[in-house]
Amino acid sequence: MKSNPIIKRVILISLFIFSVITAGSFGYKYIEGYGWLDAIYMTVITLTTTGYGEVIPLTSRGKIFTMFLLIIGMGVVTYSISALMNYILSIDFSKKRRDRMNKKIANLTEHTVVCGYGRMGEIICKKLKSEGVEFVVIERHEGLIQALSKTDYLYIEGDASSDEVLEKAAIQKARVLVSVIDNDADGLYIALAGRSYNEDLYIIVRANERSAKPRMLRAGANKVILPYVMSGIKVAETVINPAVEDFLNLSDISGDQEGKLIQLADLYVTKESSLVGETIRKVGPEMKRLIIVGVRKKSKEFIFHPKGDYVFERNDCIISLGEQTCYKDAMKNFNLSSAPCVD
Repeated sequence: MKSNPIIKRVILISLFIFSVITAGSFGYKYIEGYGWLDAIYMTVITLTTTGYGEVIPLTSRGKIFTMFLLIIGMGVVTYSISALMNYILSIDFSKKRRDRMNKKIANLTEHTVVCGYGRMGEIICKKLKSEGVEFVVIERHEGLIQALSKTDYLYIEGDASSDEVLEKAAIQKARVLVSVIDNDADGLYIALAGRSYNEDLYIIVRANERSAKPRMLRAGANKVILPYVMSGIKVAETVINPAVEDFLNLSDISGDQEGKLIQLADLYVTKESSLVGETIRKVGPEMKRLIIVGVRKKSKEFIFHPKGDYVFERNDCIISLGEQTCYKDAMKNFNLSSAPCVD
């Protein structure tokens, strides 16, 4: 294990100062006949140039010793303090912070990797943070890096399409990869690279063009998001069904109402979940604050509005409607996950 250089420096300086005080104390004791307390006191006030005066008037030999002590001792003390201050001032604190962050990232498991911290990435990170999901951001643009440095998010400065950067983000141990980079070519490569590193990784990629979606899915993406299409549909739904949109209010995740908004969400049944082997009818009273819209099986089969005798299985994805606080309670009470389970 490597020793800390600043600790070594402090120990060395302390030894220098201790040696000078020890030598001075011996000198005063045997030259002037002082007691140990008076000898140490005299040494300290001499080295610090306090000027309280001698405990007992000095002899000629004592005065000569004091002059040598002042010259040698003050030189050692001054040099020691100067060396320590120079070392402290030379520390690259930003590098230290980066090293600590890299260590935290290297120890992450089952986390989410977010590629891109633009407008979409910022919203995604805020939501993940509020839900207690561990994540690391990859960003290369200087302005966005500065914005990230003002947060407490873990982040890596670099190109998300670089294999080296993905490895630094511990992609091999991640559970979810989200790419919201505004470049279909980069998104395609990120999906391909993510799948090559981790077969169980759940990959979500942003695409600008519809034609890019099938290519990204073939490259390994589980889901491809088309922001402009989704935004258009959202506006159209608001025009056609304004009351429904006001009720769901899916797009607003800020303000005093956070946690009380009604939304649809995926809840995944883990192997540790108490729902495994239980029917909807049996657990219904405990989940009465959530409406189960449907269940998607691991085989991708979708069961709409399942009946009371439906038996939950591991890896079931429960599509439910309710307030955000209700989801958190259900996840805690039944050991559910907000992301697909890894077998």
